[in-house]
Amino acid sequence: MFKACVHPDQSKQFSYRKGRPMQIEQKVMMQRMAEERSMQRRARPVNADRYDKEPGEGPLYDELAELMETKQFCKEGYFELDSSFEHGYERIIGECNDSATAQEMQKLPACGPEDRL
Repeated sequence: MFKACVHPDQSKQFSYRKGRPMQIEQKVMMQRMAEERSMQRRARPVNADRYDKEPGEGPLYDELAELMETKQFCKEGYFELDSSFEHGYERIIGECNDSATAQEMQKLPACGPEDRL
């Protein structure tokens, strides 16, 4: 799911979300796994994370890049405002490096104050 809006200062913000809602049992299992992972990380040496993916990498980011290319949105790239994984959904919130065109200002909905992170 891709949503975009424009602020009065012509900045464009978007949210990209993918996933499926989890059942209650899955949520409990994911919480337990997260707790176990945080305990394991405390026990690992500092350089043990070197094989973990870097911020901005992964299938969701690849799909977002392809979507941006197809939609010709954020033609000059974007910066990430936030990313999260909760309740079975991965989400990226970003803001375009380029300003909205006059056409985009008319076409896109206005962002509310709660949209600005």
